[in-house]
Amino acid sequence: MKKGNKKSSIIDRAKSNIEKNRKDQETEKFLKIFLKYLNTFRGRFGLLVLFTTIGFIAILGKVYSIQTKGGNKLRDEGEKQYSSKSFTKAKRGKISTSDGQVLAYDNEQFIINLDPGLIEEKNINTVLEMLKTYIPNLETEKYKNEYLKRKNEQKKYLKIDYIIPYNTKIAIEAEIDNDIKNVKTLKKEGYKRRYKGVTFETMFTRSYVQNNAFQETVGFVNKENRGMYGIEKYYDKELSGKTGITTGLRKVPKALQEIMKFGKMKKSEDRKEEEGNNLVLTIDSFMQDALNSELEQAYVDHKAESAMGILIEVETGKVIAMSSYPKSEDKSNIKNRTITDFFEPGSIFKPITVAMGLETKKIDENTQLYTGGSIRVDDRTLREHDNSVSGSLSLADAIAKSSNVIMVRIMLMLNNDTVLNYFSNLGLGTKTGIDTYFESTKKLVESKKLNKVGRSTMGYGQGISMTQIQIMMALNAVINDGKLLKPYLVDKVEDSKGNIVKQNKPVVIRKVFSDEVSKLSRRYMEASVTRGTGKDAYIAGYRIGGKTGTAQKAEKGGYKNLHVSSFFAFFPVDKPKYAILITINEPKGNFIYGSEVALPSARNVLQKLINHKRIQPNGQVKTLIKNTGFVEQEVKKDLGKIKKDFEKNIMPDLTGISLREFLSIYPQGKFSQYEITGSGKIVSQFPEKGTKLDKQTKIQIMLE
Repeated sequence: MKKGNKKSSIIDRAKSNIEKNRKDQETEKFLKIFLKYLNTFRGRFGLLVLFTTIGFIAILGKVYSIQTKGGNKLRDEGEKQYSSKSFTKAKRGKISTSDGQVLAYDNEQFIINLDPGLIEEKNINTVLEMLKTYIPNLETEKYKNEYLKRKNEQKKYLKIDYIIPYNTKIAIEAEIDNDIKNVKTLKKEGYKRRYKGVTFETMFTRSYVQNNAFQETVGFVNKENRGMYGIEKYYDKELSGKTGITTGLRKVPKALQEIMKFGKMKKSEDRKEEEGNNLVLTIDSFMQDALNSELEQAYVDHKAESAMGILIEVETGKVIAMSSYPKSEDKSNIKNRTITDFFEPGSIFKPITVAMGLETKKIDENTQLYTGGSIRVDDRTLREHDNSVSGSLSLADAIAKSSNVIMVRIMLMLNNDTVLNYFSNLGLGTKTGIDTYFESTKKLVESKKLNKVGRSTMGYGQGISMTQIQIMMALNAVINDGKLLKPYLVDKVEDSKGNIVKQNKPVVIRKVFSDEVSKLSRRYMEASVTRGTGKDAYIAGYRIGGKTGTAQKAEKGGYKNLHVSSFFAFFPVDKPKYAILITINEPKGNFIYGSEVALPSARNVLQKLINHKRIQPNGQVKTLIKNTGFVEQEVKKDLGKIKKDFEKNIMPDLTGISLREFLSIYPQGKFSQYEITGSGKIVSQFPEKGTKLDKQTKIQIMLE
């Protein structure tokens, strides 16, 4: 470093030190003066004013922050601590048949809730003893211990696990009302409320009418009244309705209410409960009962493993009846076999094979094919079911006599891709989309894995399995001008006032066969009834088509000596209106063929259908006109008058109204003790009309 620079640096440091010493001296001088000032009264008073002002400004700032930015948070916390929220369950919608038979509806009952935060500890014994008066089996010690535990945990909800009827609820409410009145009348004596914190929750229990016939179709709900199976599950959202919400305030200090402005809280969550929508099924209760009875009889007579059946409207896909047997006593074992159980259809599949051959023009109505009783395919010999089937047969004779060999010959004219494409277009390998829960399906075999023997046996319904609803809709496509329809069980959804919310309509998925192919197929199936294996299905005056089927059941290593026997039928042949399929699984005894075990049931159901709906041979419903010179008109009961009678506590005349009409006006909450037996329309009642009613009256309704 040069001499000049070194000298300059020393001078700068000296100047800096002098300046620092000067400032320190000034600071020290100021502090001495300030401390001397503070020792005076005036100084101390000024300091106090200064700090008070600063603190006041800080408080004002905090209040401003609460009112603007932080207020909502604090109000939310206060609302959470002091608010109460109660829920009102919605009544589940009814399910009824197309002819007005109510199948499922809700009964109104109640459960008691205690609020440990509102009930004082000294009153808990009094509350429980009062409740025990009306609930004799109430375990008071158990609920006292639970109360103490929840109160200590600052919980606000304790459910009493007893279901009580409306009358009991009214009696307990009267006790609570008297308790509130006593606060005013006995104020001088120092009376204080004892039953504060006792509330009720509405509970609906599901009731089923004719559950034996409809159990697997309608389904069931769980303890929370939510659908778990069948239509109850599929339409759970529509049936459930919306829960009501009511918000309010618990006991809050008035000063705190003013500060937190609880009185101005918005009740945006509040809403009234909305009853669930009602379902009107496509099913006819009379035909359901007829089908169910026939299945039960066949199941018993033939010692079968199970039995199932479906009756539909051909042109719409509406299910008129659907049932299976045996029934289940345990909900967990309820099973709708028509949509879950797989089986090889056997010979009822043959009309599909013929229709594929006709549509691809490999055969035509003039085709004659030969059977010698058997045919060799690769290393397998495939045989007729009966030695009497032989010779050159027309397509009508092939169906009428149920020839296996002719079906094999047709399948050998087609390749794998063509066959599997038709199967797919007929809905095999996919779900039909029926509006109920738990439908099952199996995938079709891959083309590369299907050999010539496998394709051949499929021609007569062996080596391919499906559910009954799948084969039903595939056969329906064959007879319905080639149109594959989506089956459905619910005709419409209505709100609680009867307004239509949704109307289901027929859905054509695709057209698989031409009108001409369908017409020929119907003629061939008519031959089965007029001169073939289905001749016992004949009903005088009606053109009925059908096809019998008997399939051996497959197991690992081949087929065993157990069978699945079926019969498919429809009418009228020229323009089908109704179709039925009955399937009997593992019939035992001397009769095993579809013509012997399934056909009689199908014919009986069709005969009952014709009589019930007064169907003419052309499929039209016959209207009865009495030649009396005047028109007879059914006099309908005034439901409004019946409802008013109930309101006046008078038993009205209920005879002649349907169960659906009865439940739409009956005050279940007011008269909770009632019993319903039978189905159809009310034919008798107890008490008699005009009888004075009270809350203890037990009402009995009989229907036929």
